[in-house]
Amino acid sequence: MASLENGVDRNMSKWTTVSTRLVKPEVKRQPEWIEWSLLDLYATNLATRAFSSFVFLYKPEPGAANAENILPLDRLIESLSRALKLFYPFAGRLLTDESGRTRAFCNSQGAVFIHKRYCGIVSDLIDEDDFQPNDYISGLCDVQPEVLISEPSGLPTLIIQVTDFQCGTRCLSTTYSHLLADGFSGTHFLASWAQISRGESVSLMPVHDRSLLMPRKSSAVLDGGPVKFLNTSLREPLSVQLTIPEGGVATKVMKLSKRKIDELKAEALLHADGEILSTADCVSAHLWRLIIKNRNLKDNEPTRFYTAVDGRSRLRDFPAGYFGNVLTAPVVVMTVGELLSKPVGKVAAAIHKAIKAMDDEVIRGTVDWLSVNNFHLDCFGDEPFMPGDPTAILHTVHTSWINRFPFFELDFGGGKPSGLYRNATGRGASSLGKVHVLPTVTTSTEGDLKLSLFGEKSMVEKVEIEV
Repeated sequence: MASLENGVDRNMSKWTTVSTRLVKPEVKRQPEWIEWSLLDLYATNLATRAFSSFVFLYKPEPGAANAENILPLDRLIESLSRALKLFYPFAGRLLTDESGRTRAFCNSQGAVFIHKRYCGIVSDLIDEDDFQPNDYISGLCDVQPEVLISEPSGLPTLIIQVTDFQCGTRCLSTTYSHLLADGFSGTHFLASWAQISRGESVSLMPVHDRSLLMPRKSSAVLDGGPVKFLNTSLREPLSVQLTIPEGGVATKVMKLSKRKIDELKAEALLHADGEILSTADCVSAHLWRLIIKNRNLKDNEPTRFYTAVDGRSRLRDFPAGYFGNVLTAPVVVMTVGELLSKPVGKVAAAIHKAIKAMDDEVIRGTVDWLSVNNFHLDCFGDEPFMPGDPTAILHTVHTSWINRFPFFELDFGGGKPSGLYRNATGRGASSLGKVHVLPTVTTSTEGDLKLSLFGEKSMVEKVEIEV
């Protein structure tokens, strides 16, 4: 296994950059600025304003020397150009304007496409059972977001990197701005790109109309009203910076077996308050309790749980192909003592009720509330779950269920990926206690869940033992 430090392979001599280019849309558009919806800004703050990055492994077919026929570069580049005609914000740039705000300029400058070779086999760099974030695979080391966001040329909104390994494996990394797209829209783009590469028609056209999420002109936004599940502590800026805890942080991929999940659900249903609980409800309750238990907090201290909920199917008459962020985050609050003493079914029922309540009125009410409270991207430096308290993030657990996305169906014409990894690099204190629930290839262990937990190292080590 290569030596990694902060997601970077320090043995630079093993890397060769074959080519770097800009892939422009097949048809150039008139330049235009994107006006963010309030859910773009809200969801991005929940995601620490980062890029979303995924890594796909394509391995050679039996008897083949490499995976070039499975993932041919020329076809990838040509089909990407055609896909960017439809998903044109991914050919634009993020810029900082005179007021210091981040804006998106759709100027058809093109997505960054990097081709690299690594002098080693894939297992030297990627542990397929415990993937660790790596900027060199994502292309972020080449693009340097912290620098380009303030440059006149701007920051690319989409970075594609193809890495070839000596074992013949070809790695495809896709990295896009979360400001422009949530997980659904990012996956929508990838699936459409793959369809174009296979010579098929795009099955779901993107809808670029952020006015669909504008606040209502005549709405009464009251505390305890339609936004009762929104974290209203966002009213105040955080006066102190959140810091990484002593002892450091860690990312750990772990498995929750189908047997354990079935046991959890059976136990939870005994105390479900009449609710029909899902696997997500029960597993979320289990993880919340497990993480908080291993943070050694006091019984009278508050703890919060939230999960990302896609609003497309919950909004009335809303287009399925809407391109942007339609994420909201129902929040459940208890004291630590309540959380750890309640049966897991009671906790799961509370989570279930909060998620179920996210209907058209609540989501629209969230947008209204954000508008009334002058919410914008730079209203705080990080996630102020409890204003002024830099340790509050250690009271919080949040989940992202990306296992529902069809990542393993990304066939660009020569075959499907054998591996998928969430390459969450550069995460800071605001992501502590975040769990990504990842998709798995259908195998004899169908029904297992793969979890990627980021948090304080001491907590992560304990959770790994108990999960």
